[in-house]
Amino acid sequence: MRPHVLGRVGVDRSTGRDGAARRPTGRPPAGHDRDRRTAAADRGGASDGPGNPDRSPARSPTLGAGEAAPSTTSFEVVPTALRHAAATYDVLQRANGHPVDAERRARHVVHIAEQLERFPEGQFVAVVREAGVERVVGTSATMRTRRPPDAPPLPWRTVIGDYGLPNHDPGGEWLYGVEIAVDPDFQRRGIASALYRVRLALVGELGLRGWYAGGMLMGYHRYADVLAPRAYAERVLAGEIADPTVTMQLRRGLRPAGIIEGYDPEPKAGGCAVLLVWTPPQAAPPPAAGATGAGGRARTGGREAVRPA
Repeated sequence: MRPHVLGRVGVDRSTGRDGAARRPTGRPPAGHDRDRRTAAADRGGASDGPGNPDRSPARSPTLGAGEAAPSTTSFEVVPTALRHAAATYDVLQRANGHPVDAERRARHVVHIAEQLERFPEGQFVAVVREAGVERVVGTSATMRTRRPPDAPPLPWRTVIGDYGLPNHDPGGEWLYGVEIAVDPDFQRRGIASALYRVRLALVGELGLRGWYAGGMLMGYHRYADVLAPRAYAERVLAGEIADPTVTMQLRRGLRPAGIIEGYDPEPKAGGCAVLLVWTPPQAAPPPAAGATGAGGRARTGGREAVRPA
């Protein structure tokens, strides 16, 4: 698959808002004119999986001591290669507020190698060039599955098998969002939206029925003392509460199709996610999924919490 060049996103320092110097390639979902993780990633964070790529405020990229951050970030979305593996781990950890562990990074590299062996066309990274050196600032992982989004929801890890994606099905008709994350220093630059665009474009390139994932409710911890996870999710979907991950994903045109409890043991999300679905405009959307899983609970696919995608 050819690289997807996304262009430049400039930062208006007087307002802190993003302004695209030129329109990125790829087609965004309906109603998705502006860029996040993008729910979590454009603001910075992880969203398909248990984490959230865009939950922190926009910040200038981290540079060397005494250097001034550029007002414009040029980035490119390209197919993941094995040389990116360790850096994707660092991005995921930073996006989700977790420390970097050398042993886990080594395991992650093995998993990325397995992803690339099983489904290379479904893995992407966003990169920038700093002094001629390539730096990974965003990452996206997907797999194919025969399991449709209207089937009873399953926990994230049950769906994927493990991070090496042993449950990837080359004949699957659906693209499943496994993970998506943007480095916190590069959130609100349109990177998450660019990653989503190449994902959704892949649906058409492969002739699939659509894409779905579980958007982790990463803002739940702020209401944990007063609301159960499901009640919080219902209020987010009703527009009464803005969740840093799911609300942004909905604004991108992704369709909510159910609430999945027990999706992933992420404390900030109360283990809860919203099933998010996207189908090509010509395809009829599948019926809404039920909100049950093992033990009457479930969690959505891909730790797109956008751990957003």
